[in-house]
This record gives sequence, structure tokens and C-alpha cells, in this order.
Amino acid sequence: MMADENDSDAEKTEDPSAHRIEEFRKRGEVASSKELTSVLVLAGSLMTLGLSMVYMYEVLSEFIEWLYHLDVSTAYTAKSMNTIVNKLVTVSLKSVAPIFLVTLSIGVAANMAQIGVLFSPDVLEWKPDRINPLQGIKRLFSMKSLVEAIKGVFKFIFILGIVYFFLKDEMHTFGGFFHLDFFQSFLYGKGFLIRLGFAIVVGLIVIAIGDFAYQKFSYKKKLMMTKEEAKQEHKQQDGNPEIKQRIRAVQREMSQRRVMSEVPKADVIVTNPTHISIALKYDPETMISPEVIAKGADVLALKIREIAKGHDIPIVENVPLARGLYKTVKEGQGVPRNLYKAVAEVLAFTYKLKRQKKALS
Repeated sequence: MMADENDSDAEKTEDPSAHRIEEFRKRGEVASSKELTSVLVLAGSLMTLGLSMVYMYEVLSEFIEWLYHLDVSTAYTAKSMNTIVNKLVTVSLKSVAPIFLVTLSIGVAANMAQIGVLFSPDVLEWKPDRINPLQGIKRLFSMKSLVEAIKGVFKFIFILGIVYFFLKDEMHTFGGFFHLDFFQSFLYGKGFLIRLGFAIVVGLIVIAIGDFAYQKFSYKKKLMMTKEEAKQEHKQQDGNPEIKQRIRAVQREMSQRRVMSEVPKADVIVTNPTHISIALKYDPETMISPEVIAKGADVLALKIREIAKGHDIPIVENVPLARGLYKTVKEGQGVPRNLYKAVAEVLAFTYKLKRQKKALS
């Protein structure tokens, strides 16, 4: 199974696209190090514990003193037991609240720093593969599982070594521990545990940094694509070239049909003179301003001129006007105010030609 995985990865030579990264992110598959989050939470907890240990001692001492002064004759009544339980719950919450809040805050912050804000409904969906025994066996013997197992063994040995050398170094201080009063013993134990905890944290930080780098590397490797995958994704994103070509052909055909039906209604054709043709119409009774009823460039421009000649529609060459209308006015829209004068002059010239032809006939 591992060999197949390696062979598959060997073919992946293309960097992951932004689309592929986003798709994996939607499925909740992101690069994050649980080791880094855990060690930051542990460090924050130890720091909070060190700062709040005296506070916890005072809270517990007050509770013990309160218990000590309870009236024994009434201590076991239902009312007294209820009071004791409530007091115990309150003391417990007050003791652990600082550590709980700091742990929660650091855990959330550490995850957000690695992956940002992420909500993935896909993770909550029920999928048969998750309970498929074959898939489970495959995951069990995957390269990822092997790496996790090696990492776990290495971490255990690493922490064991830290604890051994720390205890060896502190061994000479244990003798005086038994001659201290309760509060001094408490402070000594607090200091000892905090020092041991931070020694372990320093070691775990080294492992966490290595794990973070590995997770980033393996995540990118997982997202790498074969040339065929990159090609298929490009097609899906940009559209199949054959389909796009077919769409353009249909659009050209529809445009030509519209031109053939609209151009015969035009009053004049404005050209530049060969590349652009604009069909203009003005009906004072139904239109606020002259309208572009058809337009085209290159082959379509030639088609417009041919239809115009066939229907004896005047063709006027006006390069600036033709370009301006082509760029700024869509088919079926009125002429903008800044082109009123130029269009009015063309229409006036057209009407004059029509009157002259009519007079001659």
C-alpha cells in the first residue's frame, strides 16, 4: 500500500492551484500541527499554574478551614450536605477557572494562527468510507500512520530523557524537602513541578516545530497534481475550448440573424469605413433619441454594408463617430448625449439625400 502511495506521489509534479487548495479547505483538510497546538496549550497552562498556585492554595485553605469549623452535629443533615457540595463545586471552579480559560484561549488562538477561521460542514457529513474496514486498514498501514507512530515513540523517549536528567540534577534538593512545613513544602513542590514542566515544554517545542514543518511539507505534497489533473482542472475552470468555440459560433450565428432582420429597418449605416459598421434608426414618435439597432466588426461589418446596399440604405463614412458608437453603445440602446450632434448631422445628411432622390424620381 505504501509503495502504491509513493508511486502515485512520484507522478505529481504540478504545484496545487488556488482552486484545489480551496476545495481541500472546504473539506476540512488543512495543514496544521496538533503537536504545536498541544505544546502551546501546555506552556500556557504551566505558566498560569505557576502564577495562580498561591491563589489556588488560598482558595483551598479557606475551604478546608471552613470545613474544620463546621458543626459536626449538623454536618450530615441534608441541608448541610447540600451546602458542602455547593461550596466544593464553587471552590473547584474558582481553582481551575484561570487554567481552563487560558488553555481554551491558547488552543483557539493556536489553531486560528495555523489555519485561520474555518467552518467545514463536509466534516460533519456521514460518509460510509469512515466505517469501511478496508479503508481503516489502509489508513492504519499508510505512510502517515507510520510517521505518527515513529513520532510518538521518539516523543516518549525524548520526554523520558528530559525527566531523567532533570531528576538527576534535582536529586540533591530532595533531602531538605522532608524538613519543611506544609506551606514551604507546597511552594517547593510548586517550583519543582513548574521547572520540570517547562523543561519538558522546551523539548516539546523542538518536536512541535519539526512537526509543523513536516505537516506543511506533507500537505503540499498531498495537494500536488499530475499534469493530467492540472489540465482537467484548467478545463473545468476556464471551460472546455471546444464548448467555448461552439458557444462563440452560436453567438455569431444569432448575431448575424439579428443583423439580417434589423439592418433593413435602419435609416443610415455609419462606417469607419471597412472594419466597423453601425446601423442607426430614429423615429420621433416612438424614440427619445436615435438608436443603434445593429453593429458589427470585420466580417459582420461587411455583412451589414451588403444588406444596406441591397435595401438602398445610405452608407456614411465617419471614423470617429463609428468608433465611438461601437465602443459605447450596445444594440438596442439610444445614442449618448455627447454624440447627439454628430448623429444629428449624419441623419440630416441622410434625410437630405432621401428628399433629393424622391424629387428626382
